[in-house]
Amino acid sequence: MVKILGAGLSGLSAGINLLKKGLLVTFYEKRKDVGEQILPNYQGLLNIEGDIKKYLNSLNLNPDFDMQVFSKAYICTRKRDIPVKLAESIPFVLRGGKNSLEYGLYKEALQLGAKFEFNSNKKDKDVDIVATGHTRCDMVAFGAVYENLNFERDCFLYMHDDRLSPIGWYLYLIPYTDGKFEIVNCVSQPYCNQAKKLFFKGIKERKILREIVGQNKPLHYFGGFGGVDIPNSAIKANKIYYVGEAAGFQDICRGFGMKYALESGHLAARSLLFHKESYDNMWKEKFKRQFKKDFSIRFAMTLLKDKLPEWYFRNVKDNDIVDFNKITPKGVIIELLEEICYELEFVRKKFTGHW
Repeated sequence: MVKILGAGLSGLSAGINLLKKGLLVTFYEKRKDVGEQILPNYQGLLNIEGDIKKYLNSLNLNPDFDMQVFSKAYICTRKRDIPVKLAESIPFVLRGGKNSLEYGLYKEALQLGAKFEFNSNKKDKDVDIVATGHTRCDMVAFGAVYENLNFERDCFLYMHDDRLSPIGWYLYLIPYTDGKFEIVNCVSQPYCNQAKKLFFKGIKERKILREIVGQNKPLHYFGGFGGVDIPNSAIKANKIYYVGEAAGFQDICRGFGMKYALESGHLAARSLLFHKESYDNMWKEKFKRQFKKDFSIRFAMTLLKDKLPEWYFRNVKDNDIVDFNKITPKGVIIELLEEICYELEFVRKKFTGHW
């Protein structure tokens, strides 16, 4: 029997893959139900190949869950608010609650015969896979849900403004299908304790947000935090496998670590099933290139702040069709700059104590 600590995305991804190979799996979850650590909100599943269902199927996952796919966006820099169409639609999946991605995976695991022990006090040393989420705070998100029937349902908003989301972070708005929408402000250290204050500053000072919110009061607030690391090894004492944020796998640029969570769980299961395949070798081969890109962008954003997105979107005009693959710089020089910025980000972290 395989024991998994934590019933979030990474743990469920690992468990389902093991169950489908005939192994017995027990999940130990400290909360009384799956997904209770997150108030329902939509989050982007980025950098995936194909549509979201095919992507999940490639990981041997087939959950039912709520999601929204957006074909339009407002790209907002400090100076401009640019309405655009997207060459490729971007999926946002529901996190938290009964219709969430994690709850869909939970139901899939139950159907495969998994056992769940809720309100568990098991520790890392008691299990085979640790999927307990973040252990440190490197970034914070603070958001609120409002009512507004007028905002387009197939359009989201993405804003870079260092006055609101310091050191190159961002604010985003996602409409719901029921006439509500969420606004979320994301910041990193050392501004984490200012996330709420900066959120309301944005509502007050940015015209586009002020007009969307109008006189509506927040229906409720939500938030969360994440931690980031690139471990030398994600296998610790007694061959315990660490997956998702428990290992430090998170997106240092955008804070959407779902892809790392789902894929690290899948890789850990493969390693347990096929002992010749090293989990450390697999996650390094799968993630290391993207990690380098993430950390290099983080350094560039810290250095150039919101001047970088201003430059990145400099040629984008109102109602353009935006293909992020085409406008993203590529080539040998860019790869060299990524390597340099990646190394410099770790030097900066050593002296400042934060990413």
